[in-house]
Amino acid sequence: MAKLFFVGLDGAEKSYRLQTHRPFTVGRDPGNDIILRDPKVSRHHAEIVFERGFFVLHDLASANGTFVNGKRVRVAPLTHGAKLRMGNSYGRFSEELPTETDTPGAEAGDQSAPPPMEVIPTAAHDNVVAHTVPNEKATDVKKK
Repeated sequence: MAKLFFVGLDGAEKSYRLQTHRPFTVGRDPGNDIILRDPKVSRHHAEIVFERGFFVLHDLASANGTFVNGKRVRVAPLTHGAKLRMGNSYGRFSEELPTETDTPGAEAGDQSAPPPMEVIPTAAHDNVVAHTVPNEKATDVKKK
């Protein structure tokens, strides 16, 4: 089960349980799944979707950006313990082992990590774009 924890401007922490079968929207607008009452957060700031077995955060062209572990991102996979910042609101991502209802067919012992993230600065204003790249596995072959 995956959760997001956000500390509001009032200092209170709220938790939000993420589901794999639908995206979660984050922003100031009351129509979002996660509402951050922060004037520095855009009305429709970000979206979190479950893609290829991992939760992925997408910035929705927010005015003040979305930060994961201190880096401004447009798209970034979320890993356990990731620190988020949107405007002056801080959060963290927590992922426990998936249950049978979270991911059908997943084995309880499967703790594979998301593909490595390559961070590429864009041309304007030090924006950072995160891209996932395929994981190349090295094999040891011994000759007799």
